[in-house]
Parts: sequence; structure tokens; C-alpha cells
Amino acid sequence: MKKKLLIIVIILFYVDTEAQVSVLVQADSILQTGNYRLALQQLKKSNDESYAISKKIASIYQTVGNSAKAIEYYQKAFQLQPSDEIKEQLAKSYQFSGNTAKAIRLFNEVLQGNPNNYLLKYTLAKLYLAERNAQQSITLLNELIENDPSNPNYYYQLGKAYEKTGKDPSKGYLKAYLLDSLHIKSIYQLAKFFKAIKVRDSSELFIDIGLKLNPKSLNFLQLKAQNEFLNKAYDSTITYLKKLEVQNFKTLFVYKLFGLSYYKLKDYENALTYFNKAKQLDFRDASILYNKGLVLKAMGKYKMAEITFFMSILSQKPNVDKNYYQMGLVQIAQKRTKNAIRSFEEGYKNNSRNHVLLFQLALTADDYYNDKKIALQYFEKYINTFPEKDKKSTAYAKQRSKEIRKDLFMK
Repeated sequence: MKKKLLIIVIILFYVDTEAQVSVLVQADSILQTGNYRLALQQLKKSNDESYAISKKIASIYQTVGNSAKAIEYYQKAFQLQPSDEIKEQLAKSYQFSGNTAKAIRLFNEVLQGNPNNYLLKYTLAKLYLAERNAQQSITLLNELIENDPSNPNYYYQLGKAYEKTGKDPSKGYLKAYLLDSLHIKSIYQLAKFFKAIKVRDSSELFIDIGLKLNPKSLNFLQLKAQNEFLNKAYDSTITYLKKLEVQNFKTLFVYKLFGLSYYKLKDYENALTYFNKAKQLDFRDASILYNKGLVLKAMGKYKMAEITFFMSILSQKPNVDKNYYQMGLVQIAQKRTKNAIRSFEEGYKNNSRNHVLLFQLALTADDYYNDKKIALQYFEKYINTFPEKDKKSTAYAKQRSKEIRKDLFMK
């Protein structure tokens, strides 16, 4: 009787195992067509909540980005058969769901049992870095480098970690590049780093390397356009900006740099076109209004320039001295000298360190007022406040002060 019972149990076990295998094979076959929903239906329809089925369902949910369901089924699988493999997948699901605290805890538990799991250690190092725990990331990355010093990605991540702690990241990025001359992420970081510390030759070197590897790279094209503008190569700047525009990369940065480049080339129509496009993206950006005012002024459209400078003043607080200065100049061009004096006075009130503005105020007051005491007051203030700023302006101010004093004495 016992023998018969044992045979029945064995038969049932094999039947159940074969049925489970059949369901899994069928699900895999469906997944090859990309129909994950049908695969899930087949797996759930079997009413089998075994370890293998739960694990398979969880992996499908994780693949399609449904982290909540993936966690649910990985937990079922773990309850049926606890293992570091499932715990690691469960941690990844928590990571993808945004619950990084649980993900880090589970990853560390797996690492305690298997400290040589380098892939997991690398994942954890990147997770620490994303969570602003750069020091923990550095510790793990140094351990990985000690075991495998030929992996450029470790050095790249180390560079990012050092950057987060305020240390020099360039050694990490440079080592990654030396190990892999096609490591474009490191090349980009090196180009940015040297640009930030104003080592222009090195920055240009890595920008050109990056563009050679990927001529359509939005990152490198932006850096190249900026560098060309700083080098006063405005035609070249426009060439690279057009490459960005062709890729539908129509940002505030692109439009503003287009406008500035055309302005420098005295192509005022195109400059105005691009500043207007930039204004559509951010109508509150005072720098756009200011630069647009410069273009209108250069075109001789003084009334429109004055309005634009005034709008830029309303949009830009608190440093609006340069805006008042330009508005005053266009008011002079319209022979509205009294208004110009008011603008210069407001600008100087806003920034008493603007020596150009004070000198222009003195000149304009001298030209406008019959009472030269007003102009004398401004000239002497300029001489006393900014004696070394501009030797020519100071010499003129001193000479004109003497003349005014002489005239006043004679009167």
C-alpha cells in the first residue's frame, strides 16, 4: 500500500513539474513575439504559484517597468525559496520604483554573503552616487579598481564622485579616456572641466575629439559653439548652431547665441529674428530684452530700443545700471537729453561702481545744463571716485573741471 502511495506521489510530482515546465516554455515562446501581456495571462491562468512561475512573472513585470508588480511576485518567490539571486532582483525593483533606501539595504545584504559580486558592487556604487553619498561610492569604486584596474567605467564614476565632493575629477576622467579612447562620456566631462577652469586649448582638444567620434552630439556641438563665440569666430559659431538647429535642438541657449553672433557680425535683421525667438521661449529673460535693445539701437530704431530697454529694466532686478545706460544713449540719439540724464542718474543709483555711467552723466549734464555747477559736481565725483579706471576719461574730467571753475570765477 505504501509503495503504491509513493508511486502516485512521484507520478503527481512529475506531472506537476512537466506542466510547470510546459507553461514556462509556452510563456518564453510568446515573449519572443513581444506579447508580454499574453505571456502573463498564460502564466497566471495556470493557477500555479510555484517559485519558478512567480519568478518568471516578476521578471516580466520588471522588464516592462511595472516595479510594484515585480516587487509583489519577487516577494512571493523569495518566501517560497529564499536566495541572494531573488533578493538582488527585489532590490533592483525597489531601485527602479524609487525606494532607494530599501534597495541599498538589500544590495548590502547580498554583498555580505558574496563580497566578490563586482557587478552588484558597481551597481551599488552608482546608486550611492545618485543618492549624494559620494564617499561610500568612492570606497566601493576604489575596491573595484583594486580588483580590476583595466575597467574605464570605474574611473569615470570615480571622477563623478570626486566632482560631487568638490575634489579634482579630471584624473578619473583622464584615466578612463587613456584606457578607452572611445569613452565619450569621459571625453565630454574633460571638455567641460577644462572649459570651467578656463584652459581653453585642452577644452577645445577634447571637444574636437568628441565631435570626431560623434559629429551630431548635441553636447559637443553646444560646447563647440560656445568656444567659437569666445574666440570671436562668429561665422563658425553660427555654423555649429545651425547643426544644432537642424536636429531640432531649438533652445534658449541656441537662440540667444544665434542672436549675439549675428549682432557681432552686424547682421541685425537675423539677430532680431533670433532674439524674438528666444523671447518666445522666455519673455521674462532680461538679457534677451537688453540684447534686443542693442540691436534696435544699432538699426537706428531708437523709440523701439528705448521701450525695449525699459522693459528689460522692469524684468531685471536689482542690477539694471547697464540697461539705464543704453536707454540713456538712445534717448540722446532722439535728442531727449533731459530724459537721458534721468536714465543715467537712475542707473548710477542702481550701481555706484559703474564708472562709465557716471562719466556719461557728467558729459550729458555738461552739454544740457546752462548751470555748469551741475556738470562740475559730476566731473569732480568721477575724479575722486574713479581716478585710475580710465586715464583718458580722468584727464578729460580734470581738464573740463578746470575750465568750468575758471568760467565760474570770471563770472
